[in-house]
Amino acid sequence: MLVKEMADEIRLRRVQVASSRIPTSTEILPIGHEWIYRFQKRHPELKTCYSRQLESNRAKEATPENIQAWFDAFRTRLIERKYELDDMYNMDETGFGVGTTQTGKQEWITAFECVSMQLERLYHLWSFFKAQNTNSAWIPKDTPQSWQFSTSTNGWTSNSHGLEWLKRVFEPESKKVSGDRPRLLIMDGHSSHITGSFIAFCIEKDIDLLILPPHCSHLLQPLDIAVYGPMKRYHALEVDRYSRAGVKRIQRAEWVELFQNIRKKALNSSNIKAGWRGAGLVPFAPRKVLDSLPFNSSQQPSTPQMRTFNQDLDLSILRSSPPDGTELRQANQTFNKALADNDSLASPTRRYAKRMTRLVESQNAEIALLRKQLADAQEVIETQKKRTKGKRVKLQGQFVFSSEEVLKMVREAEEKPKEKKPRGRPRKRPIEELE
Repeated sequence: MLVKEMADEIRLRRVQVASSRIPTSTEILPIGHEWIYRFQKRHPELKTCYSRQLESNRAKEATPENIQAWFDAFRTRLIERKYELDDMYNMDETGFGVGTTQTGKQEWITAFECVSMQLERLYHLWSFFKAQNTNSAWIPKDTPQSWQFSTSTNGWTSNSHGLEWLKRVFEPESKKVSGDRPRLLIMDGHSSHITGSFIAFCIEKDIDLLILPPHCSHLLQPLDIAVYGPMKRYHALEVDRYSRAGVKRIQRAEWVELFQNIRKKALNSSNIKAGWRGAGLVPFAPRKVLDSLPFNSSQQPSTPQMRTFNQDLDLSILRSSPPDGTELRQANQTFNKALADNDSLASPTRRYAKRMTRLVESQNAEIALLRKQLADAQEVIETQKKRTKGKRVKLQGQFVFSSEEVLKMVREAEEKPKEKKPRGRPRKRPIEELE
């Protein structure tokens, strides 16, 4: 429970300040089971509530009152602390199913991303696999050196991962930009993020935490609004491309390579700015979110606009070899319209002509699909050919490794001369003569 964690953190810091040293775990006894109930009696203004199902919570928690309270808190902090645009950040985690290309039989990889409106993003990806130890074979040599890798027993985040990300990535990287200016970090209230140690470190480093209302991140979090959606779609397309190329299992090193391309497409300037805009934060526009809430009387239905099609298509486009699908469909529409306007043709001729146009369209679509599948298969084969088998090093003794640290260890292992083992059976020692 967060209250007990904060109490333990305060007791730890109190001893640390008084004695100028870090106490051991045996010096401070844990808080008793009844302490939390006595704490509630001393603070009757605190209330407890039970959790409900996610979809039900989203409908019940995303109320105009909760959303407005969030924007009021954000505006108050903005006025009091006077944050610069490049000092406001949003951090969140997202997960990907990898391994086999068959849905439901995949392992989980979690990634942390952090973006700001002005800087657009922190380039230090934080990713961890389901394993006991990090293996150098999972990290290709062309991986950005600033990327961080770790492991967990199930591929999900933990309290330690959140705190390590804060210490190793966010604090040093944002400090380079902000200097002595205050920083604002917007996050959801996930238990792996918001711990006593996490909050204490933020207070110590002058990092202001602003926690999103429960079950409202789909409305208020920039990463959820305009970044993670495209990222998941690009990931699904890449996995589908591997599957159609006949690849049954995507190795972890292959996933790191394909994720580099996915990340470049999704984490672009337009998506990031759209996320902050869509959340109503930059520029500050609470009505943008409030008007999008369901059952909102202020939301007026808009009249759908009818799409117009150009019927006067120049059929000279068909002289190209071959026309693309869009051109062919437009040409067929024009042809069928001219056919319908011509009263001199008999009904069987009309039906045959329409059937032929549909057949040509179908054949053209099938050819385009086969070409795409062939190009994808060739690309996957070339990617697997380029991958070289380097030295495999099991990394131990550390919780998190950057790409730079991993590649350095691999180089050292490759340069280290390998001890030659004697072949065959060991020779028997000669029998010493007795005196």
